[in-house]
Amino acid sequence: MNKEEALAKFQRLGKVLMTPVLILPIAGILVGLGSAFTSKSLLNVAPWLGAAVPGMLFSLCKVAGNVVMGNIPMLFAICVAYGFAKSEKATAALCGFIGYMTMNAVMGTFLTKLGTIDPKNLATGQAAILGTVTLDTGVIGGLVVGALVAWVHNRWYKIELPPVLSIFNGTRFIPAATIAFCSLLGIVMSFVFPPIQASLGALSAFIRSAGALGSFVYGSCERLLLPFGLHHFVYLPFMFTNLGGSQTIDGNAVSGAVNIYNAIVSSNDRSFDIEVSRFVMNGKVVFAMFGLPGAALAFWRTALPQNRRKVGALMVASLIPCVFMGITEPVEYAFLFVAPVLFVVHAIMAGLAYALTYLLNFNVAGSTAFGGPFLSLVFNGILGSAKGSNWWVILVLGPIYFAVYYLSFRFLILKQDLKTPGREDDGQDVKEVASAGAPSSELVERIVEAVGGPQNIGNADACFSRLRLMLVDPSAVEPDEYFTKELGAHGIVHVSGGVQIVYGNKASLYATQMREILEME
Repeated sequence: MNKEEALAKFQRLGKVLMTPVLILPIAGILVGLGSAFTSKSLLNVAPWLGAAVPGMLFSLCKVAGNVVMGNIPMLFAICVAYGFAKSEKATAALCGFIGYMTMNAVMGTFLTKLGTIDPKNLATGQAAILGTVTLDTGVIGGLVVGALVAWVHNRWYKIELPPVLSIFNGTRFIPAATIAFCSLLGIVMSFVFPPIQASLGALSAFIRSAGALGSFVYGSCERLLLPFGLHHFVYLPFMFTNLGGSQTIDGNAVSGAVNIYNAIVSSNDRSFDIEVSRFVMNGKVVFAMFGLPGAALAFWRTALPQNRRKVGALMVASLIPCVFMGITEPVEYAFLFVAPVLFVVHAIMAGLAYALTYLLNFNVAGSTAFGGPFLSLVFNGILGSAKGSNWWVILVLGPIYFAVYYLSFRFLILKQDLKTPGREDDGQDVKEVASAGAPSSELVERIVEAVGGPQNIGNADACFSRLRLMLVDPSAVEPDEYFTKELGAHGIVHVSGGVQIVYGNKASLYATQMREILEME
């Protein structure tokens, strides 16, 4: 496998991992609501919230949200198996769950027999997962199981067995094979994962020792890898593995920054810890709620007069998910391809946001796992002030970031004559995602023809904002300008074996319509 193929695989994995991550916002909102309205500080102000009915309602919200928050590795196993299966994806997803539980059951039983695990006295890194006491492999275990199940599935889902075993032909063979392979995986992980846990703990300690510099590197690298679709690999390990720390909270051992932060929010006694908060994107609250809106204002002010109305509408639509849910890609893709220098500035400013929030002990999570920057600021910041959220820091940093983004972006746009939205040389109007008001189905048909026709498309998929196409002959694609000027795309990225066309929030819709047109699964 060459470097381009490996990059394509990682990009696909990043896209697959976004499926469970996108489930987190509603879970985070539920946990935030439940925890905020059952906190001691709020109950002291509004004792009626502790009455039977509201108390039960908010407790149920917290429990319902924690169903997702506590089972992220299992969701990863299911989604990776589903995402990499060539066909019969439902069977692969089912086997992802079977495989994950098999690995945990075998690993837990094996280590209990060896005396490594004491079910009555669990150590750090050990947990009860859906009733099974085992090692807590976190997201790593989910990824390994998902990859193994996908490999087993793709290799044997069309198997033909001897007549006496023909009842297990095809996909009916996959669950049995999954149990066998994941049982072996459980034994292997019993020996392999404890050293990994120790290594992750050591690496986490090293990054923590770097202080504000470590936070800067964490934040800037996460943004710089966005164009390659690899930014997930910066933050996910910190969020869901020992790399983000391990603590015992209210008698429960938890690992991963998201799990620890969530446990702190749910606890009546624990205060926020900046060594945890910085890994759940506290810096994102600053640049998503204030920095990028400043950049959007710069785009609007520097657009050609005849284009300002449409630029304004485009920026408002892009800022809503940015500010409220932390989905920054719609704004970032507006300048990523046409003005990369602005994106570099943005990445540096993002890193500085993480460093400053670390130094100022700002403990508000910005991750979608907690509902996004705005909701997290309300429920974890303002309502969690008694826990040491220090939410007021945003009142100082926010306006500064808005001004710096606006002034620096405006200066660079005018100084270098950057072709940001509304500044096209040919005077074209800023396009919405669909060109010339054409129905989306008609636009999708034009995209199909632009990439070489139906026979040239091997697979059509999408992530947040990119229509991802695997092509038989990538050289048959129209020039990049055709997609941006005629088909309303924000940009196009050429990868090994295909292209990724940036269409913002409609990318997923176009992928679905394309699969229907091409009669794909």
